[in-house]
Amino acid sequence: MNMDNESFWEEIPCNICGTKNVDLVFEAGKAQPAKLVRCKSCGLMYSSPRTQVDIDMYESNECDGLLEGVTTDVNHRYRWRLEKESGQVRDFEPTRRILHKLYPEGGRMVEVGSGFGNLLRSFKDEGWDVLGVDPWKELPPHTRDIHGIETIPTTLEKAGLPEASADVIIMLHVIEHVPDPVATLREIHRVLKPGGHAVIETPRYDTVMFKIMGHRERSVKCEGHIYFFTFDTLRRTYEKAGFSKVDTQAVGRTLSAERFLWNVGTISGSTSVRDGLGRMSSTLGLNKLRFSLNLRDMQRVVIRKEDV
Repeated sequence: MNMDNESFWEEIPCNICGTKNVDLVFEAGKAQPAKLVRCKSCGLMYSSPRTQVDIDMYESNECDGLLEGVTTDVNHRYRWRLEKESGQVRDFEPTRRILHKLYPEGGRMVEVGSGFGNLLRSFKDEGWDVLGVDPWKELPPHTRDIHGIETIPTTLEKAGLPEASADVIIMLHVIEHVPDPVATLREIHRVLKPGGHAVIETPRYDTVMFKIMGHRERSVKCEGHIYFFTFDTLRRTYEKAGFSKVDTQAVGRTLSAERFLWNVGTISGSTSVRDGLGRMSSTLGLNKLRFSLNLRDMQRVVIRKEDV
């Protein structure tokens, strides 16, 4: 990303309303490097101006061989992410049951931001025809070699998927990272068959936890996040893209004790505390201790493209 470009520092209009009439939520450097604002009309919270977009960083800065040995080396720098994604497949079970009812014979499934491919593998094993899309170019070779799953190494918008070609599109913890959520959802809408479904998961910020923690809340401090949805603003976003709701759940996730302590360190705002907890976790092998935690601070929606 060219940070010298003057347009980079322009205020961002609301993705739902198109207005720049906003209230300040947090000054730059408080929760994020950029300031966070809230649209006065619809309530959408987002960063403005932008200081980074993860997709651009993946496509421009990623080095080759970054994931080499991740499946065999327990000390690999990205082993935590592999273990996290593997452990969280079971968190998807309630939504899996919904999809089984909608598609008892399976169908064509695309996951946007497919990561290491663990969730797609679980559906592939059940007979679904699966495809991954992920801008991290190191991940497609991994999903092909380990899971036998084709993955396109780019963004959904650049993948050029055929119109009306998928029954289900899954996008977990991606929409908060993209620069234009409505445009991304419209592309999902285009790729879905009439009557097809999308599953979107993202953190939510209409929670008691966010009201109490403010800028110290875990998800709002994640520097890759540029949109911060409530139940209402996510609904407004997918409705603007042409979808209707099927199901909404407030969900949690499976965590290792190591990842839990990393989150505690992040909330503390102290790099030394976070790093100290990380060293302690590694010494004690806390990555092997897993548990489920539902603070209702994330939302997962199943939405539908209407029949023509």
